[in-house]
Amino acid sequence: DPLGWLETQPESFERRRAVERKHGRVAMMAVVGVIVHNNHYVFDGYLSKSADLKFSDVPTGVDGIRAIPGAGLLQILAFFAL
Repeated sequence: DPLGWLETQPESFERRRAVERKHGRVAMMAVVGVIVHNNHYVFDGYLSKSADLKFSDVPTGVDGIRAIPGAGLLQILAFFAL
C-alpha cells in the first residue's frame, strides 16, 4: 500500500480491494471474448430473431458493435450496471 490507506482508511481499503478484483475479472472475461470472436468461433442461432441477425453475421473488431441492434446494446449496459 504505497499511499498508506491501509492504516488511515481500513474500511475503504477493503472495498477498493474488492472492487479491483471485480474489475479484473470483468477485464479477463472481455479479453477471452475478444480472443474467441477474433478467432471466428461463433455460436449457433440468432442474436436477434426480429432483425434476422445471426451470431455468425456479426463482423470482428469495432464493426461488431455497429451490427448489434440498439435494444441489445441497452440490455448489455443494463446487465453490467447491476
